[in-house]
Amino acid sequence: MKNILVTGGGGFIAFYISQFLANEGNKVTIIDNFTRNQPDEAFKALLEKDNVTLINADMTQRDFYSQMDSHYDEIYHLAAINGTKYFYSMPYEVLRVNIMALMNLLEWVNETNCGKFIFTSSSEAYAGTITTFGNDYDFVPTKEDIPLSINDIFNERFSYGGSKLIGELLTINYFKKVSVPYSIIRYHNIFGPRMGFEHVIPEFCKRIFDNEAPFKIFGGDNTRAFCYIDDAVQATVAVMRNASCNGEVIHVGNSKEEVAIADLAKLMLDIAGKNTALKIENAPDGSVQRRCPDTTKLHKTTGFEAHISLKEGVAKSMEWYLNEFSKQK
Repeated sequence: MKNILVTGGGGFIAFYISQFLANEGNKVTIIDNFTRNQPDEAFKALLEKDNVTLINADMTQRDFYSQMDSHYDEIYHLAAINGTKYFYSMPYEVLRVNIMALMNLLEWVNETNCGKFIFTSSSEAYAGTITTFGNDYDFVPTKEDIPLSINDIFNERFSYGGSKLIGELLTINYFKKVSVPYSIIRYHNIFGPRMGFEHVIPEFCKRIFDNEAPFKIFGGDNTRAFCYIDDAVQATVAVMRNASCNGEVIHVGNSKEEVAIADLAKLMLDIAGKNTALKIENAPDGSVQRRCPDTTKLHKTTGFEAHISLKEGVAKSMEWYLNEFSKQK
């Protein structure tokens, strides 16, 4: 049995990681302060397990460390403000919380209290690179060595990507002076039930539920490669537990099914049994034309390969979200 710390465990990916680790029989400590939403029934059920503990704390403050154990075999740092609408509505807070939470945690980590540390970054860290150079360079599928870039510091969208870029710099340079194994994961469009309501698939679910017609698509020819949550969790744990990943930046995503947003909408409408016309609008300012990870490094270092198809994952997600909207009606 391992002693494991997961930050942001009330959120999307971190919840499923916490659940997976707890089901293995590990002792799991979760840190969250629920600023964006309150604990739901799934999270409450997780906390009922004898091997799961919650620390309700604001990680931008330093007063919660007295509640932590003296040693964790694994630390998964996922606490952050995410969601596109927050990038635009509260960019300073996105930067402040994401950077300060990481800095406070790093300054606590040392050789005795941490076995291995994972910082979870995002493909948003190089959104500016692809926006600026995507038509001139072969950046998609995207490898881990792509230059990170914020191409417009006045565009609020880059608040999140900027915080993740800075987070990678902080993590790499901190562990140059502290001898703790670490890895950096860049997530690529992870989706599934309980991911919140601010992302494209939940938003499409809501508009399908509301019978929107015509169905508006902002940036219909933009493409994304979506990765279902179960695959993302297994890949994350594989990176944590494989020594060949130490000191590496590794993409976690599904490179098999890059899809245009308009085609994603058609797939979801078809699953819902709706024959609705699409109305294509311009993409939001700063939106990346294409995004698809190269996951060769993940496969070579861990042997892991995503196996849940886009259609299967979307169907599972839609079932959950449409049920949620029915309960709220």
